[in-house]
Amino acid sequence: MKLLLTANGVSNPELEQAFLELTGNRKGLKIAFITTAGDNIEWIPEKEGSEKYVAKLKELTPEDRAKKESWLHGYQEKYKEKGYDVVFVDIKEDPAKTRETLEAVDVIDVGGGDTNWLLDWAKKSKLDTYLKDILMKGTLYTGASAGSMLVNPDIGFTWWEPIEKWEGTDRAGLGIIDFMFQPLHGGNDVSKAKEFTERKKHLQSLVDYPWKIYLVMDGQAIKVNGDIVQHIGPGIKESI
Repeated sequence: MKLLLTANGVSNPELEQAFLELTGNRKGLKIAFITTAGDNIEWIPEKEGSEKYVAKLKELTPEDRAKKESWLHGYQEKYKEKGYDVVFVDIKEDPAKTRETLEAVDVIDVGGGDTNWLLDWAKKSKLDTYLKDILMKGTLYTGASAGSMLVNPDIGFTWWEPIEKWEGTDRAGLGIIDFMFQPLHGGNDVSKAKEFTERKKHLQSLVDYPWKIYLVMDGQAIKVNGDIVQHIGPGIKESI
């Protein structure tokens, strides 16, 4: 399989070169961009007084809708200039049509946003049952932040605890990769490595938690080409 898992998108020449290498520098690529993680949602109590929360989809304001449409247009134009064709996919829509679209493209790009919301819809739409098969046939998977974390074996690294609040919470990711992708946004504070090391030890004292965790700063990515896994991009490369 081929994957390019980024913290904040293909944002610099080194990542662009990795994208070209993974696609064989082919022309006329067809790209499906999954937008679902970027939905405007809020987490509210499941019922009054409950510590369990559920996601609720909120309607965009006209201003926010215009911003989103402008961003998507810019994304589409960026790849159009390269001679690529882009189609937008919302996995909350018709599952059969979604599968048909994803099986027909060269690249599946999954945008950032809320990882739990994205994972929930990946399972509701049955994407989890066939995505790996598509990738095994040669389709490139790219992701940004939540889109990269979707393929993790576990999405609860930073928040999950075996307490009533999280009882029954499905923290298992799609498990397409056998390591963990953890983005570091903003200031690219690699000092978090110590904090995350302690967090991993804590989880290992509670449950089976065997995975190597890559800490991926903005501008960096994990490049997967078959059995070869590389941490690429500028700056210090940290893993635990």
